[in-house]
Amino acid sequence: MSGLRIGSVCSGYRGLDLAVEAVFGGRTVWVADNDPGAARILAHHLPQVPNLGDITTVDWHQAEPVDIYCGGYPCQPFSTAGHRKGTQDARHIWPHIAHSLRVLRPRLAVFENVAGHLSLGFDTVLGDLARIGFDADWCTLRASDIGAAHQRNRLFLLAWPADTSGQGLARRWTAGTASHRDRLAAADPVDLRGDGVGTRGRAG
Repeated sequence: MSGLRIGSVCSGYRGLDLAVEAVFGGRTVWVADNDPGAARILAHHLPQVPNLGDITTVDWHQAEPVDIYCGGYPCQPFSTAGHRKGTQDARHIWPHIAHSLRVLRPRLAVFENVAGHLSLGFDTVLGDLARIGFDADWCTLRASDIGAAHQRNRLFLLAWPADTSGQGLARRWTAGTASHRDRLAAADPVDLRGDGVGTRGRAG
């Protein structure tokens, strides 16, 4: 799978990118992060890889197509450590990510965020994925689950183009929107701990 092309948004120091490369193989062909510190790190480690910068201004029709799209989009709108303004937070950039997915149509998309996202804003993410034709699976995983001394509970989301039979996320989301949103809204991020492997979910 070494021929896979990877695109990274909100790249930071490339923690998620490196995990994606390790699991799937492939190479990163572009990154996108407009934070000055992150941009310096990216330029140092990937001097030949273009940084697309601010994803809210990128013309995705001009971006190189990728097989895998990944990103740890801003967690501040959803974190229990913040004000939890959700979609009303100026740092809520998921709509721009959804737009880029619609244009690029990668074979896989991998995202990371805080576990608190499950009870705030995650229904919007799943709804958007359904509308642009993607299925999704997700889980929460703590750093301590793999031997670290701290918990750092995180949400990981994997998305892929929906099947062509009409049984994908869009149809299931339409049929179960109310109950699914109620279940997500009732989830307490403090309780999303699971039995050593985090909490798992599947769209629909």
